[in-house]
Order: sequence, then C-alpha cells, then structure tokens
Amino acid sequence: MKTQPNTDKLEHSDETFYPSFLFKEIVVMMLIFILVAVILALVFPVGLEDPADPTDNLYIPKPEWYFMSLYQLLKYFPGKLEIIATAIIPSGGIIALLLLPFIDKNTEKRPTKRPVAMAVMFLAVGAIIFWTVVGILS
Repeated sequence: MKTQPNTDKLEHSDETFYPSFLFKEIVVMMLIFILVAVILALVFPVGLEDPADPTDNLYIPKPEWYFMSLYQLLKYFPGKLEIIATAIIPSGGIIALLLLPFIDKNTEKRPTKRPVAMAVMFLAVGAIIFWTVVGILS
C-alpha cells in the first residue's frame, strides 16, 4: 500500500532556482571562502626570508612549491632543450587531460569502473607530486 505525501504543508514559492536562489548560494559561498581565507592568513602568516644581500654568492633562489615540479624539470632539460620542460611537457599534459573524456568513452560513473581515466589521473597527479618533492629536497 503506497502512501501519498502530504501536500498541505508544502510551501509554494515564486522564487526560481536560477538566478535568485543560485545567486544567494554563491554569495554565501563567497563570504565563507573569504572568511576562511582571512582566518588562515591570520593563523598561518607567510614567513619572509632575510633581506636581500647582494654580496652573498651562495644563495640559490627557488620558486614556491606550486612551481617546484616545473623548476625540477628544467634541471633535466638544460640549455636549448628547456622548451621541452617549459612548454611541451606541461602543454602535452593539459591537452591529454582535456582529451581524456573523449579517449575513455566509458559511461560508468564509479571510479572503480573507469581504470583508464583513473590511471591517467593518478599518473598525472603522482608525477606532479613526485617532481615537487624531489625539487624541494634537492
């Protein structure tokens, strides 16, 4: 025996999902994001290095962690080959990830049923993490 939902208590609103409800949700999300960013900036301030010393020949500048994998690739492609590390490898990776939905046409939504897509994503993320760690430790 099926029971029908009680429609007496349902409220009917003239508010549409788009744009009014969606706009309110976006505003709240932005406020939460700004609040979290301010709190993180206050709790974990950025540490600065010592002032620049032009007489110090031993100082080797390094980029921030988010560019460290590309910086590490430059060590393996010196001189005229650095175009490979700066343009070809990053562009090829981005193009491969953009083409991945067209290459792997599996309609399954569960990650365990998409071995090609998951393998490519794990390789891409793993390579970036590996080269970042190697660059930080060197």
